[in-house]
Amino acid sequence: MTNNDAADVDHSIRRLIDRWKADGLIASSDYQREMTSTNTIAGQWVQSHSEQDPSSQVSSNQAGLPRLVIADHQTQGRGRLGRSWEAKTDGLAFSLIVKGCHELLSIAVGVAVAEAIEHVAAPVRCGLKWPNDVWMSGVKVAGTLIERFESSVIDPEHAAPVAVIGIGINVSSSPTLTDANAISIAEATGKLVGRATLLEELIPGLIHQVEQCDSQPDEVLDGFRRRCALTGEMIRCSVDGSSIEGRCEGINDRGELRVQTETGEVICRSGEVNRVRKA
Repeated sequence: MTNNDAADVDHSIRRLIDRWKADGLIASSDYQREMTSTNTIAGQWVQSHSEQDPSSQVSSNQAGLPRLVIADHQTQGRGRLGRSWEAKTDGLAFSLIVKGCHELLSIAVGVAVAEAIEHVAAPVRCGLKWPNDVWMSGVKVAGTLIERFESSVIDPEHAAPVAVIGIGINVSSSPTLTDANAISIAEATGKLVGRATLLEELIPGLIHQVEQCDSQPDEVLDGFRRRCALTGEMIRCSVDGSSIEGRCEGINDRGELRVQTETGEVICRSGEVNRVRKA
C-alpha cells in the first residue's frame, strides 16, 4: 500500500489487506483514499514494470501478483465501451491484477461477485447478464471491466498475459446512469452491508474462481449458468458486425453466448447484449 492518504483510508479494509499479504493471498497492494480509476492505475503499474531493465526486475514468484489496487473514491472510473462513472465512498471499487487471461475469466469474475453478495446479504439471489454485469431485482448492482496486457512483470525475459480485473459494486446507494437502471445492495435488500465485509468475502472467492478457470472450468460454467439472467429471453446482439435477434440459450463451454435465431443458432463472442422488449 502506498503512503498517500494512508491515515484517511478505511482502517477495516487496510487491516484486511495487511492480513491477506501476511497470509500470501495477495502479494502487493495500492490502497488510496482517492484515485482516478483503479484499472488505469493498475494498468500503469503493469506497463511500468514491463518497461524496466530486465536485470532490475524481481523473480516471477516475487512479481507482486496478485496485486490489489483499491480506492475509497474513484473519480474517473471506466466501464466497457468507453463508459465512465464515478464510484462513491459508499461503494466498492477495486482492481485485481492476476497472471494469465483465461477465456472464462469474465464468466468467473461474475460468479465470484454474485456469490460474495449472496453470502453477505443472504437470503438473496443475483443474476448475471452476459458478459459483465451482476443484477439484483432485475437491475444492475455491479459491473466488471477486464483488460488484458502482454507484460514481462511475471518473467523478465518473456512477455506473458496479465489481466487487470476491475470491479465496481453499488453497496449503499446507486448512481444515476444514462443508459441503464442501477440499484445497490442496500436498496435491493434493505440491509446495510459494510464495504469491508463484502470485500472480505469477495477477494478470496475471486482468486478461487480465477484459479478454477484452469482446474475446474465446469464449476465456473455451472455457477454462471445457474444465474444467467438472459437464458430464455429474446435478445439483440452483434455478431460479425451484424445486429441479430433471437432467444438466448445460455452459454457454451467457452463462455460465449448461444442465440437461437430464425435461421439457426449463432454464437455471440463479445459486445453489447440487450433484451428485446415485447411490443
